[in-house]
Amino acid sequence: MPLLVFGVAEVALRAAGIGALEPLFIPVPQAAGYVQPNPAVVQRFFPDPRDAPDVSIDTTWFPEQKLPGTMRIFVQGESSAAGFPYGRWASPAAMLQQRLQRAYPDRNVEVIGTGMAAVTSYVLLDVANEIIAQQPDAVVIYTGHNEYLGIGGAGSSLVSARSPAVARAVAQLRRLHVYRALERAIAGFRDGPDPLADRGATLMARVAAERSIPLDSPLYERGLGQFRGNLDRLLARYQRAGVPVFIGTLASNERDQPPFASAPVERGDASALARFAEARRLEATGDMAAARAEYLAAKDRDELRFRAPEAFNALIREVAKARGARVVDVQAALAAASPGGTIGSTHMLEHVHPNVEGYFRLASTLFPAIVQWVGAASVGVDDEQARRELPVTEVDRLGGEYRVALLKNDWPFVPERRPTQIPAATTPIEQIAQRWFTGQISWAQAMEEALAEYQRTGNGTEAARVAVNLADAFVTSADAHYKAAVLLMRAGAADRALRYITRAVQLDPAKVEYQLSLAQVQFMLGRPQDSIATLEGILKQQPGESRAEFWLGEVRRQSLGR
Repeated sequence: MPLLVFGVAEVALRAAGIGALEPLFIPVPQAAGYVQPNPAVVQRFFPDPRDAPDVSIDTTWFPEQKLPGTMRIFVQGESSAAGFPYGRWASPAAMLQQRLQRAYPDRNVEVIGTGMAAVTSYVLLDVANEIIAQQPDAVVIYTGHNEYLGIGGAGSSLVSARSPAVARAVAQLRRLHVYRALERAIAGFRDGPDPLADRGATLMARVAAERSIPLDSPLYERGLGQFRGNLDRLLARYQRAGVPVFIGTLASNERDQPPFASAPVERGDASALARFAEARRLEATGDMAAARAEYLAAKDRDELRFRAPEAFNALIREVAKARGARVVDVQAALAAASPGGTIGSTHMLEHVHPNVEGYFRLASTLFPAIVQWVGAASVGVDDEQARRELPVTEVDRLGGEYRVALLKNDWPFVPERRPTQIPAATTPIEQIAQRWFTGQISWAQAMEEALAEYQRTGNGTEAARVAVNLADAFVTSADAHYKAAVLLMRAGAADRALRYITRAVQLDPAKVEYQLSLAQVQFMLGRPQDSIATLEGILKQQPGESRAEFWLGEVRRQSLGR
């Protein structure tokens, strides 16, 4: 009888739409047939949604029904996987999207980021089945820095259970509408402080319940066990589904981020600060290999665990080998590109978040591994070309700088929060970036204003960069794709323009201007017969169309050498 009552209640609540767990993907209201990551998905991990931190996955639209021939890749991870502080366009997902689409122009490439600040391996594991349901060809994982002080972290204020087994069990129970409805109902009667009450502080300042987690302590070992167990389950789930996984080793600021918290003595070893000072001394003598070993030792002994210990990279390699995942050594690649072989401010903004160049190198390390798996690329894309075509605009870069300034003016970078002064804008682009940063305009409005400014000043390269991002963001807008194609042609990138003008024609085949531009791109690429066919198609639709008749004659004459 209790089971029967429970079953009836569950069916009734599902039918009424009560107690549903926040899904990872939701329909795009303004684009039928498309879905996007759910901005409110973080609420699923809290009994009371008011307790959830103000974080979300950046918006990416993709077709609900995967189209034939599509290469669909998902990226999982935390804020570094999301491109913080710059946002989506600096993320590994966006940079891989840009480069893979360039390398495979005849395929539809979708690289969808699901990275989100403050998440741990619990979150990645919890959403894995929903990613599998979207028919991924591969998954990229870059995670581990939040395992102690993120959602469910061993020393976090956002921990749901001290036992990983209990935490995973609660995550499963929340899929039951009865459990979720009861959880929300009970939370509604809560009379206590909000664990994130100081919403003016940075997320780092709000999530750290345990500010001292010594190396090899019980809490340290609990975080290590939690990461191992969740990662093993996550990779096993993808392995059973036949989804290839690329997992990166973790990179952090080894040289230019002193330990946040250091004990005077730690189990017979020198303290974090002492090891850091020794690293500085060795570096001054020119012994860079020994210096790096001391920098890593200092990081591992930093008791405020906002950076993953080296044990996590060993664990990633071990679990990936057991579960058939491909390890991509991001840490080694960034170290090799850093002065003295030690990762520092050349590629890192603060403790773990890369700067634009750091994100570029992160994605560039993943790129060849994915190409090797996919097969020979149709078009070679070297680092120099990919760097020129970066999707990060000046507005994105400035917004990131403002966010980092805000972050560094709060604990643990300074003892107490202090006001952040944004420098006075000296250019129209800076004015646009500051209005976006302060919430006066949306990202789309900022991009439209930046596009107008670049066109006004004749900066064709940056105008094309902005227009491409707008087209990639609003995948159902024929006009956005047309503008991107036209500006790419003007910038001397007709090969890139072909994809956007083809898409514009697909979205609105009746628009003559789009088809004329398609014919122009085809001719510029040395494909006169395709250009002739496109122009003849226009005349078939609209006999006597003067522009099509004129250009058809021109293309025919030039193709015949007249």
